[in-house]
Amino acid sequence: MENFVRIQVPVTISYPALESVLRKQLVGEYIPKPSEDTNESPYAQILDVGLAGSSSGTGDIILRVRIRILRTILKRDNVELYVQAAPGYDNATQQVYIRRFNMQAQTSSRFYNSSLEVLVNKVAYNQIIQKARVNLTEIIAGELTKANGMLETGIELKGLKLNGVVEEVRVQDITPKANRMFLNLELLAKMEVDVVDLTELLPA
Repeated sequence: MENFVRIQVPVTISYPALESVLRKQLVGEYIPKPSEDTNESPYAQILDVGLAGSSSGTGDIILRVRIRILRTILKRDNVELYVQAAPGYDNATQQVYIRRFNMQAQTSSRFYNSSLEVLVNKVAYNQIIQKARVNLTEIIAGELTKANGMLETGIELKGLKLNGVVEEVRVQDITPKANRMFLNLELLAKMEVDVVDLTELLPA
């Protein structure tokens, strides 16, 4: 089996599934992260994160981050930050990441909102936006196992029976929708083709 074929496989991922990964990565983090090199106190701590599709129809997602402000000058109990973001995909690391974002704080004080936005844009970017990455290795591995299972027993398609093994998986595009994320996977496979019915191959 020397010849490779490409197979397209659509995959959907629910936002709660992505959200659970982000919670493990972000909840409890301090902004900025404490360092042994400095005695600077953190500005805030991340309490919770949420993820949803945008209703704007632009293909964006909405990342909600609830933080506790720790510095006296900005001190409040809990504050909600909303990040409207465009996701991208890094094929080398198989990670979904945020490539463009616009953040807003929602409190009753315009000054407080502006101060928080400066804080997030200048201080918290590396800890919130850069760390808000979801590794798709396990999800893709599941699809790979499923595809190889089908190919092991053989897939019959219009007079042909395909057998082989998938060698590589590539994400072709990512499309955020209102209730879930859509991925289009391309499987690179080595195949053997067994013609079982020539009549099926003839033009109608």
